[in-house]
Amino acid sequence: MNTTTASVALATTVEKRLGDPYDTANPNGFRAILAAREAGHPPAGEPFRALGAGGAEDGDASPESRMHALRAGYRRSPTLTRSGGEAQRGSGAVTVGAAAVGTLDSGLRMTLRHLRARRLYGAAAIDIPQLRAVLAGAYADLLLCDTLTTLAVRGTDAFPARPDAHDRVVRVLVPRVLQGAMDRLSLAMGSRFYIRESEHAAFHLLLNEMQHALFAAEGRPGGTGRGSRAGRPPEPAGHAAPLSGMTGAELTTAPAATALCDPELLAAAPGRALVTHARRTPQPSGPALERLFADLDHRYDTGRSFDLAERPLPDRP
Repeated sequence: MNTTTASVALATTVEKRLGDPYDTANPNGFRAILAAREAGHPPAGEPFRALGAGGAEDGDASPESRMHALRAGYRRSPTLTRSGGEAQRGSGAVTVGAAAVGTLDSGLRMTLRHLRARRLYGAAAIDIPQLRAVLAGAYADLLLCDTLTTLAVRGTDAFPARPDAHDRVVRVLVPRVLQGAMDRLSLAMGSRFYIRESEHAAFHLLLNEMQHALFAAEGRPGGTGRGSRAGRPPEPAGHAAPLSGMTGAELTTAPAATALCDPELLAAAPGRALVTHARRTPQPSGPALERLFADLDHRYDTGRSFDLAERPLPDRP
């Protein structure tokens, strides 16, 4: 996986400043954010307006650096990140790449934490093959979203023979892939998904705020408004499909994409089926599933992000 060290240096700085989001004493953590939301005021910690800036040293930050830095905010609260001066520091692919990957990183992390602690039918929930497949599929979708948005941020057209195709993929397909992955993760949480406390409440927060961040800006709703579990989000006006005539295989075998991420992992992403409006989104299986889950497990245990950068995070395991 190919991301330069320089492009994540700013994100590492911002992550350290914001601290462990699961630390209940952290003024920038999920508990403080949720409490502030209930009270109707901003959290008492470091202002989210600093996100994407990281301080004065951000003056010459590249778009890719800003995208990674904004992910530190989106991992905690899409709404606070959008309201923190993002309009001056990121737009287009930078915003989508930050919102989709940052939000899904936390959603995936929360679900993994929950399934590790939960027992079903006398066994650890994390050992149930179907649930492992859901986690692996969400991880593959995250890698797909990161690959497509990173290329766009770098100015690399993954589909040069199709004018404007890459732009439509980022604007239309990536938010739908994120929505589908988060919906499947909510199902993996089972009945606990409806508990509005602790990390389950934080999952609700991310899901609702993500829908607004990625869909409301285009004047279209992102779901039911209470955390959609009703399926894929509505189509944007004027587009019958994100990419007319393109197949899921074409999406994940573009040379520019496979240069960034292993094609076997991209091919396992359930979200690629959304290109053709497929009603079935097959989950990873076989060697791809085993590779994805092993890597997901390793990154979680070693405190690394789930994106292409695999950067260090302050999160406790």
